[in-house]
Amino acid sequence: MAPACTPETIARIATLLKDTNLHDLLSPQNVIILKDSATVEQSLKTLASKRILSSPVVAAPDADAKPPGCGCLAPLFAPAPPGAHWPQEKGLAGNHQILGFLDVRDVLSSFLAELEGHGNLPKMKMLQKMRLLEEQGSSFATTAIKDLKVFGGDGDFLHTSEAAQTSVLDVIVNGLLNPKERCAADTLQLGAHQGKHIVTGTVHRVAIYDNHFRISNIISQTDIIKYIFMNKGELGDLATKTAAELGWASRPVVTLGPDVSAIEAMLLMNQKQISALAVVDGVGKIIGNFSVSEMRTIMAEHFGALALPVGEFLALEHGTEFQGYSHIHEQEVVQSKGHKFITDRIARARPRTPGEEVGQNLILVTPQATMIEILDKIVSHRIHRVYVIDELERPVGVVTCTDVVRLIISLVQPAALPASRPSSAKQLQQLEQQEAEQQQHDQQKDADAMQQ
Repeated sequence: MAPACTPETIARIATLLKDTNLHDLLSPQNVIILKDSATVEQSLKTLASKRILSSPVVAAPDADAKPPGCGCLAPLFAPAPPGAHWPQEKGLAGNHQILGFLDVRDVLSSFLAELEGHGNLPKMKMLQKMRLLEEQGSSFATTAIKDLKVFGGDGDFLHTSEAAQTSVLDVIVNGLLNPKERCAADTLQLGAHQGKHIVTGTVHRVAIYDNHFRISNIISQTDIIKYIFMNKGELGDLATKTAAELGWASRPVVTLGPDVSAIEAMLLMNQKQISALAVVDGVGKIIGNFSVSEMRTIMAEHFGALALPVGEFLALEHGTEFQGYSHIHEQEVVQSKGHKFITDRIARARPRTPGEEVGQNLILVTPQATMIEILDKIVSHRIHRVYVIDELERPVGVVTCTDVVRLIISLVQPAALPASRPSSAKQLQQLEQQEAEQQQHDQQKDADAMQQ
């Protein structure tokens, strides 16, 4: 439900989003593009080396590939350059196709699918679990992207000609918040990949491509949030609405203890269709955040580490040791005067930083935090979510970039009718067909000229 804001506020936000062209948010980028023939190991190493979570994927034909409806080789039908990714400056000629996005979660979800039938992970001892993950991970590492069981659902594509006529409001409504139509078309139109697409109700990014299928820019939810924050003066009374007033301080937060294995945490995220879990101690106090972002540098040889408890896994990722096992969590002991004396003494000696147990610096807010304060934390700390906590540091809500974007649209949607656009996937297929027909026409023209 949209918060109660003044008509002036709604009009100002709507005007900001409708009158701003998508091009105004774009800046030069060096987009890494993976090839569908790249293996899991190659792909993860590429993503880790760039410290990114996702990348567009293209399918390149073999050297003997032929264009549709033509019995001869086209001059532009060249094999893909060597390596796991496609050089940005090279266009995709002929029937090279953009398949979608690959992100780390796709890889891990596909790995989880491969583990089905290999035993009950939660009931396995850690060493048994680690051996299984290492054994299965070794063979899974050689799997090509195009053969993954989960792939391509978290991203949309927009032709540069569309982008020039697309407002920020359009790209939010028709791109980021409306992926279901695109994903359904994606399986049919963006390539021959028949993998399972996870549709979570939104996508986190939209790629801009040109007539040569060069991907020049990627616009993300984070970019939208940053733009809104830069124009915070247009938020009117929405800026001072608190997390409690916006309904963000009384929402169920999916949590788990630090002793649950990282691979089980991934299973839970897939089951709940979420991208993060709050890690809490024995009395419910938040001590960490386990999310896909924590997998930014994971590689195939690290799959065995997913057998570690989440607390240890996060601590290792952040170059520290997990402090949780030295803490006492039994309710009777925690509530005793003796325990309170010791913890108070420790707190006096060195104030606790939320997340320090696992090497993280958690960014938390109270239910009284305002909209503008929450946006400030998301933008300044370059994070995807902020947990809302009570006086005991127990999570009572969470605010994600998607939540912010949805809230903004819930205000302006009744007053704004975003121009509907055809699926980018469909336009991509049409452009491919047009280019193939143009090549055939040019070849026939050249052949006729030679005969004369």
